[in-house]
Amino acid sequence: MGELTYRVGVDIGGTFTDAVVTTGAGEMYIFKSPSTPQDSSMGLFDCLQKAAAQFGLDLGGFLRRVDLLVHGTTVATNTMLQYNGARTGLITTKGFRDALEMRRAHKENIWDLSLASPPPIIPRYLRLAVTERINYAGEVVTPLDEEETRQVVRQLQAEGVQAIAVCTLFSFLNPAHERRIREIVREEFPECFVSISSEILPQVREYERTSTTAVNAYVGPVLGRYLRNLQEKLAAAGLQREVLITQSNGGVMSAGYALEHGASTLLSGPSAGAVGGMFFATQLDVPDLIVMDMGGTSYDVSLIKDGAYAMTTEGEIARYRVALPMIDIHTIGAGGGSIAYLDEGNMLKVGPQSAGADPGPACYGRGGTRPTTTDANVVLGFINPDFYLGGEFAIDREASAEAVRRMVGEPLGLATVEAAYGIFRLVNANMADATRVVSVERGHDPRDFALVAAGGAGAIHATKIAEIVGIPRVIVPKTASVFCALGMLESDLKHDYLRTMWAPFDALDLEELNRVLDEMEEEARRTLDAEGIPRERIRVERGMDPRYLGQHHEVPVTMPDGRVTQETLKEVARRFHEAHERLFLYSEPDSPLESINVRVTATGSIPKTPLASWPEGGADASRAVKGRRPVYFGGWVDTPIYDGSKLRSGNRFEGPAIIEEVTTTIVVFPNDVAKVDRLGNVIIDVNARGA
Repeated sequence: MGELTYRVGVDIGGTFTDAVVTTGAGEMYIFKSPSTPQDSSMGLFDCLQKAAAQFGLDLGGFLRRVDLLVHGTTVATNTMLQYNGARTGLITTKGFRDALEMRRAHKENIWDLSLASPPPIIPRYLRLAVTERINYAGEVVTPLDEEETRQVVRQLQAEGVQAIAVCTLFSFLNPAHERRIREIVREEFPECFVSISSEILPQVREYERTSTTAVNAYVGPVLGRYLRNLQEKLAAAGLQREVLITQSNGGVMSAGYALEHGASTLLSGPSAGAVGGMFFATQLDVPDLIVMDMGGTSYDVSLIKDGAYAMTTEGEIARYRVALPMIDIHTIGAGGGSIAYLDEGNMLKVGPQSAGADPGPACYGRGGTRPTTTDANVVLGFINPDFYLGGEFAIDREASAEAVRRMVGEPLGLATVEAAYGIFRLVNANMADATRVVSVERGHDPRDFALVAAGGAGAIHATKIAEIVGIPRVIVPKTASVFCALGMLESDLKHDYLRTMWAPFDALDLEELNRVLDEMEEEARRTLDAEGIPRERIRVERGMDPRYLGQHHEVPVTMPDGRVTQETLKEVARRFHEAHERLFLYSEPDSPLESINVRVTATGSIPKTPLASWPEGGADASRAVKGRRPVYFGGWVDTPIYDGSKLRSGNRFEGPAIIEEVTTTIVVFPNDVAKVDRLGNVIIDVNARGA
């Protein structure tokens, strides 16, 4: 028998770094460490050290046995949110240097007359134009002035840029000029990171293409330094595999590919939660789920319908459009570290500001003095100060109470516990509103879904969110606190390719359409082959972005396999009308359609982790009760406390109750009914007591 091997998923969050390790024998282990903002890889190595110790190995011995390491990184996201990316220049067609700043000529919030433009990630003096022109048919009208281009590159070099974005007019139809500009950049300024739009986003719409390419260039050097440093440190420590990085589209990619496509990592962590939800839906045979992930800083929510997550190309980060395919995830600043405060009108607010990992909530004892959601939960008795991370992490209940009293209770004339309960209810309302965005606002009835409560803080708040929104059932996975890290292990290698083919359906050149699709598919297969995926594990899906003739926005739909024929277009039209009806509550089957883009998504499958069955124990859960304590549910209630490790499949009990796991706390509110399923997940039926 060979030595045991391990698969590792690591998610670095704003407060904690989570790791899931699965063994070749099907066992699963969970590890958490505080995140280290000064060097996020330190938290990752802390988790790996804990994993090595768990298996009686030193770090090198453990890493040499790791055959898969998937990492979700917030480096690109934080770079955009903090506007501290590389000094970046833009080279574009003469007359179009202001496309990035003009945007779509409308404000995100039409009610805020004072809303300023976002900070420029490329200032105007670093946006330079060159003489060249390609027309709408992809024909060269004005050749590229190469000497002028060299002067522009030298000027940007003199200004100290570290990255250059290249976006010329109609390059998505003919990339020759952009490719030549890149060659000149590499000749004149070889150390510069360069990103061209015809490779990052080869599609119609000038602002979206420019913005996405600029973002990719802006975050590229920062992400590159992090990934190269991480890979070198892991290799030196003993890892013999390339790290895989999670993407916004729900797949993973090699670290080498990520170096050139940093914009694809902007939802790196949250996307894995949706993938975990899809995997979970398959395991439980529950196809319709809403997945919430409440960590220390943010609340991420996505929807799984018929076993699949929804995709979008309408993403924004730090108010810049990123039109790459990504999972439709709605995020707000609501987490365990979200700070509660009184605004100018003395109204209570919670978030989006977060105490993060350092100093963290007041109860962490690291210098934080402002009350957070976690502090409120400590005051209310939901969190056991003596069992945070299984007792590994000391919690100061008095510091929580003092912060809530001083900053909220006393100014509002409320008792400390009432102030804490106000914080709890308000953050629940905020998260419920976010949950409606991906359900009600997308045309889905929440009553048809179950709510998956993920994240370290999610299971405290989940049933109240479900009650507000109208979701009848909450599922708390056994791996709730590291759900994104688990999702990373269930992600496949995935790459998206797109080309603009703008024409009415009745005027589409099917021969050219098939040629373009075949070309994209072959490129996709080459990329996955280079990443070590055998051909038999590659799956290719084709799609199209149609719209009604003259309509402003298109709706992506999948295409049947095989060569595109007139019959194929009829099926695409049927799928489009059906999707349009679902999204907008109307369709016009007799109206003509036009194609905007065609797409290819290539997936290289990675073996999945089977979830082990949980020991059976019958309905009686009393043997898992480890004590009682007062908990505030609008009034103090003496509440049984269950040891989550002692619960067994089939156990059933009514609320109020608290279930304490090493890495999370589950609150079963009065009138709710909880049971444990065959996989060890806790299923809570909301307001079902006596039903």
